[in-house]
Amino acid sequence: MVTICQNAVSPCGEGCMRNAYAFVPVQRVTRFFDYRSALVSGSLFPDLVIPKGSYGPKENFS
Repeated sequence: MVTICQNAVSPCGEGCMRNAYAFVPVQRVTRFFDYRSALVSGSLFPDLVIPKGSYGPKENFS
């Protein structure tokens, strides 16, 4: 269903397309690091830890 705002002014009239459509899937968190491991790895969630070198050949974090 499309809702039309009464006070909105569109630069291209009624024929404008949507700018973007975001989809964020629901994540199920099942694993956690203990506090010490989380501090060392930089994340509480093991699934978010990506080893250095996994981003690509031009990776440079220094």
